[in-house]
Amino acid sequence: MSLQTRTVFRQLWRQRLFTLLNVLGLAISISACWVIYRIVSYEYSFDDQLPQKAHIYRIVTGLIFDEKETYNGGVSAPLYQGIREQVTGVDRVVPVFGQWVNSVEIPGPKPVVIEEFKGVVATDATYFAMVPYTWLAGNAATAFSAPENVVLTESRAKSYFGSLKPEALIGKVLLYNGKDQRTVAGVVKDLDYPTEFTAREFFVLSPKTYKLAEWTNTNGSDKVYLHIANPADTARVLAQISSLAKQKWDENTRQTNLPSIVKRWFKLLPLEDSHFSTYVGEREVRKASKPVMKGLIGLGALLIILACINYINLSTALVPQRSRSIGVRKILGSNSGSLIRQILTETFVIVLLAVGCSFLLTKLAYSFLGDIIPDGMHEHAGGWGILYFLAALLAGITLLSGGYPAWLMSKIKPIGLVQGQSALQFSGGSRIGLRKVLIVFQFVIAQVFIVGALIMGSQLNYTLKKDMGFDKEAVVLVNVPWKLQRDSLYRNRHFVLAEELRKEAGIQGVSVGWEPMSSRYASSMFEYRGAEVEEPTRRQLFKKYVDTAYIRLYNMQLVAGRNLRPADTTNEYVINEAAVRALGFSSPREALGKLIGQLSGQRFPVVGVVKDFHQQDFHTSIDPVALMAEKSDAITLNIKLNGTEPAKWQQILKKAEQKWYGIYPPGSFTYKFYDETLNTMYKQERNQSKLVNLAMIIAIVISCLGLFGLAVLIAFQRTREIGIRKVLGATVAGIAQMLMSDFLKLIFIALIIASPIAWWAMDHWLEDFVYRIRIEWWMFVLSGMVAMIVAMLTVSFQAIRAALANPVKSLRSV
Repeated sequence: MSLQTRTVFRQLWRQRLFTLLNVLGLAISISACWVIYRIVSYEYSFDDQLPQKAHIYRIVTGLIFDEKETYNGGVSAPLYQGIREQVTGVDRVVPVFGQWVNSVEIPGPKPVVIEEFKGVVATDATYFAMVPYTWLAGNAATAFSAPENVVLTESRAKSYFGSLKPEALIGKVLLYNGKDQRTVAGVVKDLDYPTEFTAREFFVLSPKTYKLAEWTNTNGSDKVYLHIANPADTARVLAQISSLAKQKWDENTRQTNLPSIVKRWFKLLPLEDSHFSTYVGEREVRKASKPVMKGLIGLGALLIILACINYINLSTALVPQRSRSIGVRKILGSNSGSLIRQILTETFVIVLLAVGCSFLLTKLAYSFLGDIIPDGMHEHAGGWGILYFLAALLAGITLLSGGYPAWLMSKIKPIGLVQGQSALQFSGGSRIGLRKVLIVFQFVIAQVFIVGALIMGSQLNYTLKKDMGFDKEAVVLVNVPWKLQRDSLYRNRHFVLAEELRKEAGIQGVSVGWEPMSSRYASSMFEYRGAEVEEPTRRQLFKKYVDTAYIRLYNMQLVAGRNLRPADTTNEYVINEAAVRALGFSSPREALGKLIGQLSGQRFPVVGVVKDFHQQDFHTSIDPVALMAEKSDAITLNIKLNGTEPAKWQQILKKAEQKWYGIYPPGSFTYKFYDETLNTMYKQERNQSKLVNLAMIIAIVISCLGLFGLAVLIAFQRTREIGIRKVLGATVAGIAQMLMSDFLKLIFIALIIASPIAWWAMDHWLEDFVYRIRIEWWMFVLSGMVAMIVAMLTVSFQAIRAALANPVKSLRSV
């Protein structure tokens, strides 16, 4: 071990408290950046290994319903055929149509039936030309030669046939949905990179003749991809597609003689943007938000900057204590270059230790951030990218953190020590001012996060506590599984079950119908044709299929009219106040008795009006809604428990489960408390809040570490002053208060700077909510109080220690 290396480790051990604080501050920030890097690199790696990714586009459908613009990830089924026949400039048109599969039977001596699974699409050979798989058995040409063929991925093949080799699977028969028999014609290796092409089974999509009306439909599971050799031609290609679709739409309008009430257009979405197209509505497709990714990158950079500032503050706090040894080394012949190398080496060792500690902290972070970590991220380790990232962090932090302290210590003049000057004088008296600026900067960031955490928490609490127009407490939801709904043996048995449950003690009510507020919804265009209006009033209304117990169970307020009467099908409506306004009625009472209905459908009277209630989350306004009876579509049991006896709920649910299994097969009973279901609707907001809370904690910890270093520095700088004050009779409390007042001033300045920044950021975040809290002045005051309390606790130990020091020793040592 060289002399310089021994000197480095000896210095780090001598100042082990500061070494520990530096390692801790850097390790926290590095682990946070590590997690952020893993998340961001994973999200940006989707389909990176796909050849010619830059030339692949998806067609998405833009729609306007009820003056609201939305995008759907699907298209009209016949569109892909029309593009192949009439659109020029497209090299390849790839249809990927999702298939509904309820069960798969693997024939054999003991047939095995697998139920309820996903990942089945219908496509043709162009799919495998666009997405190159490794064929383990068969090939694209032969696999799609017959309409009854199916191609399996290796993982799906193993789930069906176990350890049989892929070659042995060719010709095996599978029975889908109890009637659709298909022959295995190929097995492909699963894609080993993040991708949106997640299908595990591929049916043959045979050409067919579509009805004209199907050109006007949009199915979210029917996707179409285009390979365009020259991306500059996309505008021309899109214009041809739009013209083709409009032509078919107009033809259908002329044939049906129905008014066109829906505006529709298409957009060519580059595949490289598809994973980030959060504005495109698609079921069961996980996407990432680019603004969130950029925010995470900014957060990681900010935390590293805070850690570097903290290191600079703690390192420069040691300048007075190291000044004599540095001066002696300079007198003995050491030059500035060797001092800089030593300080940078010390920094490198500390950062290296911090990287080592961050391994453990990163593991802890993964467990804490379980809901935020993307699915599949851990399966893709990142390869050499992680090592490059850590190496870049190691080098960058070493230079950013160690550069300024190394330069500062190299400027120490040994002649000043001989003349009895203090280290601070000959290292530049303005350095203490710079350190104060850095501390203010740290606390500005910390206070922005404190305000952000407070406002986010308040908004989330508001969304769950605000009056939603219905009573969600003590309500349990039980859905009838889809396969049981379609089974004639169990059809409509849940209505019998509802009657049985109503007899149970502890159950206040049972309703069969759609819950008031959920991510599931259906809507249709309704119209009112009254004698008093010249033109029919048309408006999109949400539909809720309910029974007569629904309004009472959810404690909805009838503002006019009456409840629905028992019926198996729709014969009357109860609407909300928003629907009253939307259909042009002047008051709820005026709406009673008016005949409304869906276009080209039968009209029925409005018999009641309920007070407005939320149907979707607080990002969305309260929309017009119609409550109606439709027995075939009411599939959810809404069970109201006795809210005054929560201790008996589990016992009551156990009885409900027993009654369920008296009708339905074992293993089919699942339930959720409604308030828990509503909580899941704000998963993204809760994840954002969790990230801000974590960032707040990290920022406060790092800021306090830097504040502690500044407290040590100022206490050392004012050692003589403190000694003189004590000799003249100053008390310990007075001296401690004097030292802490300087820091409180810094926190106050940080609060003044942080308040407008935090207000702007959080007001921007709240813009996404139609129903939101107000940003109040007390939130900023509370944030400042938290910061001041934390700062006082941080510096009080050092301030009291300095105040308790023997004044004789203080005057002698300076």
